[in-house]
Amino acid sequence: MLLKPHVGWTDFSLPGTRFYGLSYLDDIAFNWLDAAVFGLEHLLPFCVKGFMEPGRFLCTVSYWNCHIITEEDGKDELTDEDITSELSHTSMLDFCRMLYDDISAYPDDWAGFVDYNGSSDKEKKKLLIKKLGTLKKLIEEKSVYFDERHCFL
Repeated sequence: MLLKPHVGWTDFSLPGTRFYGLSYLDDIAFNWLDAAVFGLEHLLPFCVKGFMEPGRFLCTVSYWNCHIITEEDGKDELTDEDITSELSHTSMLDFCRMLYDDISAYPDDWAGFVDYNGSSDKEKKKLLIKKLGTLKKLIEEKSVYFDERHCFL
């Protein structure tokens, strides 16, 4: 889903969608982990975002599908040509699993992806590992809700 960060960029893709290049202007690992933890904790759809320079990337993670929207970055009224959308039949649980796997595969790279607040990469890595642990625990706890016997209202 997320490729290893390289010089301030990562690529994102879900099954059935194209690749989106996302920049360091968003601290993807931390922001996306926070959103995923909130979503799983409350069993509510959530949204993650990224900046494509130019353009904005939004992925709404619903219960059974993910909806990707890209839009021009600006204050002008958008037209249909300024917006693209794609759908992936990727559940919230699968999105969270992929997010966990992709970030935990390269914790040093993700900890150093953005440095706006002056935190050391060592401090950020420690926090990142903690957030990953929280997400992993929630994935295990909430997986029961994503079987064939459950539905979401």
